[in-house]
Amino acid sequence: MMKYFLLFNLLMISFQVGAQNERSNDNYFNSRTNKQFYKIISFGEKINFGNFDSSVRWTIINSKERIAMALTGSQINDYVFQEPGEYEIEFIEIKKNNEECSHPLFKDKMIVKVSSVKLSFDFSKIKFTEKLERGRNYEDFIISIPITISTKDNSITNLTAPALSITGIGTSLTAKALNETIEIKNGVQLFKYKVSGGISKETYLMFDFYDFNSQVQTYNLRQLIN
Repeated sequence: MMKYFLLFNLLMISFQVGAQNERSNDNYFNSRTNKQFYKIISFGEKINFGNFDSSVRWTIINSKERIAMALTGSQINDYVFQEPGEYEIEFIEIKKNNEECSHPLFKDKMIVKVSSVKLSFDFSKIKFTEKLERGRNYEDFIISIPITISTKDNSITNLTAPALSITGIGTSLTAKALNETIEIKNGVQLFKYKVSGGISKETYLMFDFYDFNSQVQTYNLRQLIN
């Protein structure tokens, strides 16, 4: 019972912290341009907009790449954004007899930004320099994790190292990337984060690794910290 209680509390803490971090990261990316993006993703990815019936129409346009698509209903969820750039998405709904909507509401037009860089973390090879324990204060604790970078072109050479947040009950651990700038090239690199702070209560830990688009990839440490 205690195990499930700890997991529930950890999930609630992670949800709150993750939502705050995602909002702050979104503001960071959007502040680099005057445009407000509905979402920022990497090439070759999809977006789940939700469930729709045939009364909904979509158009997807990327003028630079000469891409124009017309889709119906939930077909939008299967569309793969293959090329980097900005896509204008138009949402059109044909309502009958003032019927109510049974799906998420969208603006008539949205802009999706597709990055030319993709990042993935290899959690099977994550390493910690020492065992995490309750009641200790950490200053030079290092987390190492291999990452794979894929780039569609050579338009981006360097990016700021993405963030890592650590959540848990009674946890005040903060992480900082050892290398603030990441060289963008195809292949595997080793990311290292320096962790400081402590853990005051028995808990499980969740590690939220952010990619370059502010999207989270989560690692759950199975060890109970006690």
